[in-house]
Amino acid sequence: MDAEKLQAFLNSVEPDCGATVLSTAPVPGGYSRDTVMAEVQWADGSTEKLVLRGDPPVESSVFRSDRAAEWAILQAVKDLPDFLIPTPRYFDATGEYMGCKCIISEAIDSTSMQKFLDSGPDLDKAREDFVAIMASAHNTPLDSIDAAIERPSDWRAHLDDVIANYERMLECIGEDDPILRYTLKKIRMNIPPEVPLALVHGDLQPGNFLLSEGTDPYIIDWEFARIGDPRLDIGYYLQIPMPPHLYHPDPEAFLASYRALTGLTEEQINPAIAKYFLLLGTSHLMLDILQGTEDVTAGQHRGVMGTFLMTAYAHFHKLYLDYSLELPYTAEATR
Repeated sequence: MDAEKLQAFLNSVEPDCGATVLSTAPVPGGYSRDTVMAEVQWADGSTEKLVLRGDPPVESSVFRSDRAAEWAILQAVKDLPDFLIPTPRYFDATGEYMGCKCIISEAIDSTSMQKFLDSGPDLDKAREDFVAIMASAHNTPLDSIDAAIERPSDWRAHLDDVIANYERMLECIGEDDPILRYTLKKIRMNIPPEVPLALVHGDLQPGNFLLSEGTDPYIIDWEFARIGDPRLDIGYYLQIPMPPHLYHPDPEAFLASYRALTGLTEEQINPAIAKYFLLLGTSHLMLDILQGTEDVTAGQHRGVMGTFLMTAYAHFHKLYLDYSLELPYTAEATR
């Protein structure tokens, strides 16, 4: 994704607007997609910045996701009143112009919430703001989302599919991981109470919230979004390593705020259930990590990402053991 490719793409999709690409520069951060910031001047003299988000080469990628599915989600949520996203502008669906499938969105003059947290704000207030952003996504009425977006037939079918990520992990490594087998057994023993299906972001963390003067926060990076159990987002956030963390210092306060905004009960979401959903909310990442590790051991060089895969596997391995040990032994689920 460079200036020459973007110029050719804009000439194709906006032939009458006289676009001139003034500059492109990689944006650091994130492990899954390549991101580029571009400045464009139009025929009327106005300029704007665009963000290009595309697939990295297979040999250097770790996490697997589909730009077409992400584009469909962006189209489905871009005009909802519940929260803001940067306006998705263009999609090179085949990679004909950009060299890879590429989503192009407006750039927002902003700072990430994670960077804001590093500046030392009132963390109690920041926690309330974070929970409010999370709840704004989870409270989205599903009938306002395009029916073309795939959704589960029911809550239990959805949960079973997420749990099946552990079966997929074990299949990937030949059933040879006792910790994953143990974690799967404990997950099945502790099926939580049902909650209404909701819009799940899949990577809901302060680094994916953009704070811009005079507007509500923007939510970015929707590549893992789906219709599902909203507690997956809470569980996913528990494992985010960047301090200051907004959950761990006071889980009860975090979840009390979340319950007040979403209407879920303490039986449906409490610290123990949040930990349960860490095991499920990160399972798609662990599956990709295992598949990538298998590629490395098969001789597919991944550069520094090869080391990342090995250390990430060890990190989640320990996390899964620690959290699954806390789950009680109960009657095994029949399904």
